[in-house]
Amino acid sequence: MTDYSTLMPADAVVALRTLPRRVTAALGVFDEVTEARAHRLGSGGVSAVEILLGATATLGVLEKGLSDVSTVDDAPLHPAVTNRQLRAVETSATEPTEAVLEQFSERVTAVADLAETIKGRDWSRTGIVGDVSVSALDLLREAVGVGVDALSEVEHLIASLD
Repeated sequence: MTDYSTLMPADAVVALRTLPRRVTAALGVFDEVTEARAHRLGSGGVSAVEILLGATATLGVLEKGLSDVSTVDDAPLHPAVTNRQLRAVETSATEPTEAVLEQFSERVTAVADLAETIKGRDWSRTGIVGDVSVSALDLLREAVGVGVDALSEVEHLIASLD
């Protein structure tokens, strides 16, 4: 797992904005073969489509947290923003790959757009999960981690199927 603890907001936004293109490249040109491969289960028991759906749902939780922290002092946050075990998502692997990629792209872009509205000291604003404070910057860094991890998982899965 990569350490994003020093990632600054502008770099995080760039990283988020490149993810849709990079995931598309990992999946390959959309055709019947690509569609079938994206839905095939890898050795971990999940497909590329399921990986992207899970990342999209997690990014939604992180986006909500980032939005709340950027507007409300000590905003209460969903426990899943800090606990990866709570991020398990039931997914429907029957959706077309292009639709799943579009959902992922929209969510990543929404997080990047939101991040661009947060300025200066507002990055140190915090929300609360239980008795733990989580800053806006921590949430953004976690969003980058989720997106990059999903990309890495898709790349490895697709490579293992070839």
